[in-house]
Amino acid sequence: MNDNLSVICEPGDTQIVDRGFRDVAGVFQDLGFTVKMPGFLKQGEKQLTAEQANDTRMTTKTRWVVESFHSQFKKWRFFSERISQDYIAYIDILVRTVAASLNKYRSRLYEGKSPEDYALANKMLLLKSRSSHLEQLIINGDLSLREQWNNIYDIEPDFNFPYLTLDFLREYTCGIYQIKQSSSYAKAHLFNNDDQFEFQLFSSNDSLLRCRLHSKHSRTTKYYLCIQFDNDDDDDPIKDHYCQ
Repeated sequence: MNDNLSVICEPGDTQIVDRGFRDVAGVFQDLGFTVKMPGFLKQGEKQLTAEQANDTRMTTKTRWVVESFHSQFKKWRFFSERISQDYIAYIDILVRTVAASLNKYRSRLYEGKSPEDYALANKMLLLKSRSSHLEQLIINGDLSLREQWNNIYDIEPDFNFPYLTLDFLREYTCGIYQIKQSSSYAKAHLFNNDDQFEFQLFSSNDSLLRCRLHSKHSRTTKYYLCIQFDNDDDDDPIKDHYCQ
């Protein structure tokens, strides 16, 4: 593996991998590479910290082009199904042939060299190191996502939440993936919850909104999403968010 990687990589290069590489991450490091991989929960932990979650998002967002290329790869019937061990001796040639064909005749998935791309990358680097104020309040015991919340329409029938444009959402989420996922996610939630979302305001701070959502991956798991907003700030109405 060292000889093969040395052809295309240099010491100090970063290997951006998924969790399936966790058993060989040490090998990469021994070869002089930096390894970036989505975070793991340690025994007894219930969720990643905001810093760990941001680092994981950075890794997955950077790696998406690899996953997209894999998706193109699997459109070839041979690679979309289980491959017989009879082809092991030839798999290297087959992979190289298909990869070369895709590179030659398919358009590039992503250029990533426009001023907008550089601006987005710089913003992601800035956000990566920013801590969550809501997380600190919860850790310090000054805020609970499970107590002291009131249903919005019981206390404020005319509740007003900032209007968020698609441009703002794209900038806030650093892309379009979450926006594309939101429609099907919302429909699934409404189907399982009598066509309703449940919203609450914090009893002592009406700029904190809470919503309870089902996990995308497990119907039995629910999360509390907290959003801090400011109706008077048209340019930056969402100040913070945290999910527990």
